[in-house]
Amino acid sequence: MNTDNHHDHGALENELRAALAHRAEQVRPSDRWEEIAMTTAKAPTTTRRWPIVLLAAAAVLAVVAGTWFLRPQATPTVPATPSPTASATDASPSPSASPSATPSGTPSTSETGFGGTVPVYYIAPEALGWPESGLGLRRVWVPAETPDTPAAKAKAALVIALGRPTATEGQIKAWDGVSLSNIVIDSDRITVTLSGAPSADIADNIAGLAVQQLVWTAQAAVGQGNLPVQLTTTDGASRLWTVDISAPFTRPARAQQYTVLTDLWITEPSYPEGGTAVVPAGRPLKISGEATVFEANVQWQLSDATGRVVDQGFVTASAGAPDRGTFDISVTIPDAGEYVLKAFAVSMKDGAGEVANDSVSLTVR
Repeated sequence: MNTDNHHDHGALENELRAALAHRAEQVRPSDRWEEIAMTTAKAPTTTRRWPIVLLAAAAVLAVVAGTWFLRPQATPTVPATPSPTASATDASPSPSASPSATPSGTPSTSETGFGGTVPVYYIAPEALGWPESGLGLRRVWVPAETPDTPAAKAKAALVIALGRPTATEGQIKAWDGVSLSNIVIDSDRITVTLSGAPSADIADNIAGLAVQQLVWTAQAAVGQGNLPVQLTTTDGASRLWTVDISAPFTRPARAQQYTVLTDLWITEPSYPEGGTAVVPAGRPLKISGEATVFEANVQWQLSDATGRVVDQGFVTASAGAPDRGTFDISVTIPDAGEYVLKAFAVSMKDGAGEVANDSVSLTVR
């Protein structure tokens, strides 16, 4: 063994240790987060994105679930110039000229109604039969004797809307003590003048819906799209309950209509309230509707007069919540009789309770 070499290696190790120790003392940690973030943001990645997907899904769940329990108070908007033609965002489809459904028919985008009826919006649960599902506006076609002018139709529809109770267990009459004084239709707005003050003491969210009930009813009956509606009172009040009415109201954009409307409607076939749609046996029937539901998933069931489910399935709406999509259900009923087709969405929490629904009564001949 060469002891000289051994001593040389030992000296070299000592020098290396000393040099490393000196270099280590000179190192001062710094915050490189921004540098690292910029670098990784530009670098391509092939990692799976499940955590991001799950977070996005959770966010959607939180947003959508919130809409079924509390709807925000109506918010006035500045006067807006309506579009030359009403779009599906501004007006919901109207019924055909007769109660009979035409499977191949294309719904109109107007809301002018058909002979002897006027469109009326009222406050109802999101899911009929499920009071805990939240509240929103629904539309019905109510028989009424009206002259064939927009102002007369709007007056008849508003009178019915003011007297209509909520479709809830308590059947609150929000507009008790209030009557329609006048309605004026100008090129840039509809002015609705009310007489009297509401005597009902109602929650803010119901007050907001009650105001929107008159806005949507007036616009639908006038049939000129999203024409701003100015609510006024004979005593000059600037508020109805806690709702500021100093500025005109317009309908929200489609993606915000969940704040006002119930989340699921059947729009075709339609018929006067209290009636049924008469459809032929053994022929394909198209049921159309609108929905703001999670993942655009709309389920349906066809029941006979005894309540027995004779057919069922599901369809995907054109858009998922919070946007408002459209859907079509195709069904053929071979036997004559009385039927009910219900479209619905179930709870995201347990998949059991219904959070939104609507139904259409069918007389099959």
